Order: sequence, then C-alpha cells, then structure tokens
Amino acid sequence: MPLAYDSGGVTTSTVTVPLVAALGLGLAETVPGRSPLIDGFGLIAFASLFPMISVMAYAQISEFRSKREKEKRRKEELRESD
Repeated sequence: MPLAYDSGGVTTSTVTVPLVAALGLGLAETVPGRSPLIDGFGLIAFASLFPMISVMAYAQISEFRSKREKEKRRKEELRESD
C-alpha cells in the first residue's frame, strides 16, 4: 500500500510535471520535424503512467514468485513424506 500511495504522488508532484514538460519541449524543438506540443504531451502522459505500470508489474512479479515458492515447498513436502 505505501508504494502505491507514493507512486500517485510522483505522477502529479510539483517537480515531475514541470521537469518532464521542459524536457519534452526542449527535445521536441531540437529534433527536426517534431511537434513540441504533441511530443511534450506524450512525455507527460508517459511520466504519469510509468509509476502505475511499475506498481502493477511489481505486483505481478511478486505474485509469480510467491506461487513458485509455494509450489517448491509443496514438492519438497511431498518428497519428504515418501
């Protein structure tokens, strides 16, 4: 729970949005043929989604590891009982 709560703050913090917006606009202006408006918005969207995606990926990995460990213990118990 604390990790998810902190990830929500990362998305809308006072540092993240201006920093990502400035980075997006600066990069889009230096690359020929790119639109600063569209590319800047895309970077802000990515910065907003990344914390949520990270938390979901962490949950999936934790669940997988937990199931694998339980299965391993179950197999060891079966071997010991034989």
